Amino acid sequence: SESPQPSEVEIDEASKAAEVEFDAQEYARNREAEYPSTGDQLDYIFHNGVAKWKTDMIEPVKAKYPKPS
Repeated sequence: SESPQPSEVEIDEASKAAEVEFDAQEYARNREAEYPSTGDQLDYIFHNGVAKWKTDMIEPVKAKYPKPS
């Protein structure tokens, strides 16, 4: 037997919920695009330490693209 199909209202609600979630994650996509490559970050940590990596590479990007509250 066939599974019941969602109604138009259920489809619209699911679509709107997906759009809201996608929009809420914009900051994360922006951060990911701006962070240096993993290799560059590891090289920076090797030469400068984790504390300097956080203040020089990570915190400026997080400040530029804050996580919504």
